[in-house]
Amino acid sequence: MEVPPRPKTQKIMPRRLMTWLVTVGLVMAAGTLGVMAWATNAFPSDNSIIAQTMGVTTFALFRLFSSLETADEDQSLFSGTILSNRPLLIGTGLSVLTIILATELPFLQRLLATVSLTGEQWLVCIGVSLSLVVVEEVKKALKIRTGDAPSSAPVAAAAT
Repeated sequence: MEVPPRPKTQKIMPRRLMTWLVTVGLVMAAGTLGVMAWATNAFPSDNSIIAQTMGVTTFALFRLFSSLETADEDQSLFSGTILSNRPLLIGTGLSVLTIILATELPFLQRLLATVSLTGEQWLVCIGVSLSLVVVEEVKKALKIRTGDAPSSAPVAAAAT
């Protein structure tokens, strides 16, 4: 309540942010569908369930890496600043555990219609989803901002 509302002229979602979100969505969609197509061809005997499991796993990993990358729009994921964000690290750990358990526990396999993945299949899912990290890091290296410029009064100053 201490921070004034945004000006009426300020857009809720700036054009650059919308463009970036569409780009990220396309990377995730292409990666997920690519993994599913690869799995369908690589494992023809039981391809649909393996392809679906790999697709869900890849998409979940994309979202996981996206959450880590968007923790700070300016700082690289590899700068180490993320290590001070304890809630994000706990959430990330729980997400990793959930992704693994969804494919490895028999009762969750029955519930979610998934199957266990081999090491090679896990590596494919992880490798493809890491492509988002590359895209995000290139954006950060080029200092491309997607939001509005920061206001002249920082939030901390407004609270005093």
